[in-house]
Amino acid sequence: MDDSEKIRLLADFTRTEILRILNKSPLTETQLSEQLSLTKAAVGYHLHLLLNAGLICIEKVESEKHGILQKYYRPIAALFIVDPKKIPRDVQRHYIQIQINHLIGMLSALQLNHKIPEISTKSLEELARAMLKELMVIGQKYVGEITENGETLKIKIYAEAMKNLVRNGALSIFKKVK
Repeated sequence: MDDSEKIRLLADFTRTEILRILNKSPLTETQLSEQLSLTKAAVGYHLHLLLNAGLICIEKVESEKHGILQKYYRPIAALFIVDPKKIPRDVQRHYIQIQINHLIGMLSALQLNHKIPEISTKSLEELARAMLKELMVIGQKYVGEITENGETLKIKIYAEAMKNLVRNGALSIFKKVK
């Protein structure tokens, strides 16, 4: 994704959670509000923003027994990968922090079988920036891929990105364990 306004829009937990939930199956505003424990008005606000940005669409409209129309929403893509060069300055920290959290999880898993060197905050941030760039590259390979599960695709892309970072020596920024 290279639209800075859409990238800014996705720098919100509620909106990214709505997209994640809708990735499982199309839902109505009411169903989403129940799953998120938010008011219908709050969910409606976020759906309106996502719909206007073209990040979700209306999958179908069904009439309830009382004649009220229920719109079922779904995301237009299984996964949204942002172009790190297009991230607005005011939300860069958000995207770096997300990558740091993912990296901590991946490095923790690696720690089970390997000694991981001491990691400074600066090194982790550098690796997070490198990960954002690598995700963009790897993500291009999967544009247009049909998938039932966005989470599986995300894992696949992250694994491939991490593999490339390791292969390219990105982990050499960490201090060596003695």
